[in-house]
Amino acid sequence: MSFREAYYLHVHGEQLGPYTLRQIDHQLQTGLIAADTLYWSEDLDQWKPVTDLIPLRKKGRPWRVILIVLAALLPLAGVATFFGPTVMDGWREQTQREYTEEGAYWAARGIVRHEIAVASQVPQFLPIEAAEVELGPENTAVVKLEGHTLDGSSAGKPAAWKVRLHFDPSVRTWSPLPVSPSTP
Repeated sequence: MSFREAYYLHVHGEQLGPYTLRQIDHQLQTGLIAADTLYWSEDLDQWKPVTDLIPLRKKGRPWRVILIVLAALLPLAGVATFFGPTVMDGWREQTQREYTEEGAYWAARGIVRHEIAVASQVPQFLPIEAAEVELGPENTAVVKLEGHTLDGSSAGKPAAWKVRLHFDPSVRTWSPLPVSPSTP
């Protein structure tokens, strides 16, 4: 350490050092030493305030950063609150890969929404607890769903759907079984 970089600090009645300018700057800016700390080097006659050697930089206002982040996240939270459940339901309807009652329920909802429902109507389903799911032989299932349909002009009409499904374990997917014609 050269003579020009040998600085000593007076902290709590103790002489500490030698330090480089960089070390003192770090200590001052991070709050390890107070702004009223004194320093001395061999070319000085007396101790001087460390802020004469190194200027104290203003700290950023963390509350501003927090407000900016919150302002950016608030609209995202609103969008997630509004669309989140719909997105999650759609994801569940499209990603069922297990031969379970829950898997059959979500697969049946997806089939109703994409293959059975009329284009001008949007099906709204009651929760899984209101559905009847029967797993049958040869990886089949019958799911009875209840809910209502929205068509834009009314508050919704009660509706019920019965979906017959087949689960293919080799590719782990559900598919609808053809509807058999009803006999009188």
